[in-house]
Amino acid sequence: MRHLTRKNIRLIILTLLGIACFMLLSYSGKEHQPFYQLGNLRIPSSTKSGVLSGTLSLICILLVFTDYKIGFKIALSINILSVSNLLFGMIKTHSIVSMPGMVTHTVSLITLVTIYGFYKKLSISNLTDYISGQGNRRNYVKEVTEHIEGRKSFTLACVELEDFKHITDIYGIQVGDALIKKTSEKLKTILNKNDKMFRITGSTLAILFEPGESPEERLKSVINSETITIHIESENGEQTETTCTLSLGAGIVYSHPPYNFTKTASSVLRDAETALARTRNMSENKICIFNEKMQNYDLKQREAEFLVKEALKNNYFYLVYQPQFTTAEKKLRGFETLIRCRKPDYSIVSPLDFIPAAEKSNLIMKIDDFVLSTAMKEFKPIVDNIEDDFLISINISAKTMGSKDFISRITDIINETRFPTECLELEITEYSFAESMETTISNIKQLREMGIQIALDDFGTGYTSIKQLMMLPINILKVDKSLIDDIETNQNIRDVVDSVIYMGHIMNCEVISEGVEKEVQIDILREHKCDFIQGFVWGKPVDFEEAKNMCGQEEFGM
Repeated sequence: MRHLTRKNIRLIILTLLGIACFMLLSYSGKEHQPFYQLGNLRIPSSTKSGVLSGTLSLICILLVFTDYKIGFKIALSINILSVSNLLFGMIKTHSIVSMPGMVTHTVSLITLVTIYGFYKKLSISNLTDYISGQGNRRNYVKEVTEHIEGRKSFTLACVELEDFKHITDIYGIQVGDALIKKTSEKLKTILNKNDKMFRITGSTLAILFEPGESPEERLKSVINSETITIHIESENGEQTETTCTLSLGAGIVYSHPPYNFTKTASSVLRDAETALARTRNMSENKICIFNEKMQNYDLKQREAEFLVKEALKNNYFYLVYQPQFTTAEKKLRGFETLIRCRKPDYSIVSPLDFIPAAEKSNLIMKIDDFVLSTAMKEFKPIVDNIEDDFLISINISAKTMGSKDFISRITDIINETRFPTECLELEITEYSFAESMETTISNIKQLREMGIQIALDDFGTGYTSIKQLMMLPINILKVDKSLIDDIETNQNIRDVVDSVIYMGHIMNCEVISEGVEKEVQIDILREHKCDFIQGFVWGKPVDFEEAKNMCGQEEFGM
């Protein structure tokens, strides 16, 4: 055997013992001595044959337990040879003296078949996903490991059903199961005889393509969106119909010998999932082939996630605050909260190095909770003693705003810090509505009922329609810095900014322009009646002590 594992060694030993027992039985069948002398003990020859037959039966059973496929074949062959040998002897001698041995081997044969059938059913159950009817992750590991150890070429495609969690949240798990079945049926149409499919997680399937026709070309025929109708049977037996959009993406890994010694079934799957992640930003032809650059990107993602976990655990994160002012009077409105990271060696890590990675995982929600809790605790004494209106503005990620438990989480933080909700403003981006629109809108409405202000950050990036904006209880529109940068030199940009400010006012929203860095920009924004200014021209981000000192200043000067 190619790979001498412990299991293979046991198979070899048991096979040799079985052959030895068979040969001893054959030899004893040819002898005519009625007794064997062992010292003073006389042993009947039938007793010796019985012991050998019983031992052989035990060995055959152990072979099946060791490997129900190969062991069963070996045991079956030995049993058939033993039965044939006994039957031939009975015919030749016209004697039924070997009948007990025949019964023993027949019982052994029935036992072997029973054990084999049980193990076969158990193996199928353990290696099959009951919803899709395809292999499960354990089966995937088994098959890919055999290909890698056997130095075989193969291609792995990781296929994802998009928006699966969103669909199951809305329509229920029955619709999710039906979509998985539909997806597997759709993918089966492109499989060749030796190709195999597996369900890896809830919405992800993997296809093991054997060498042959290009898997990429075959996948192109099924990686497209289509509307399907799902028939569901309710608990009372009634049939209902639900229409869903079936949209797929695929990441592909081509694997050819010679393999790197570190290559495993898990690493191949990780590479395919890395390529699959790239397809989520594609509008069409959602197929991506893995390359080494993606592996480096994936490594950076994992390193950034590790940094975030360490920072949350060991308090590397701290907050700075950028002041916001009224455009007309330069009166302090409040501060926008910004997160920073300082490592134990005092090096500063840019938010650009860890926020995007955190947004790709649930770590961003832990960061949001940290910022909310820390900012409220720090500014609670200030808002209690300041006479004028004052706001602390905190950025909230799309994933947090779209989470179903966000309201309960922020309520717990408010109760813990006793921070007045009328002094709290949450900044969301238009991308929040692309993540989970229904939950996001519901959360916004509940936050407004609690007295919390809502600001729409980076306005103009294109995720939100005017109609949607009109329906949302938003207090502030923030004009994106990219529009402010060229406002003094580009008349078209100036007209766009003017339109945004005007639209905000007719929606009963105030407007704040961020990223203001020049006095001439302030003059233009003041002329267009922008309500608030935020930017380096009047105030860079400062630490809490300096922010606290600023709150005590009555005049900032024009």
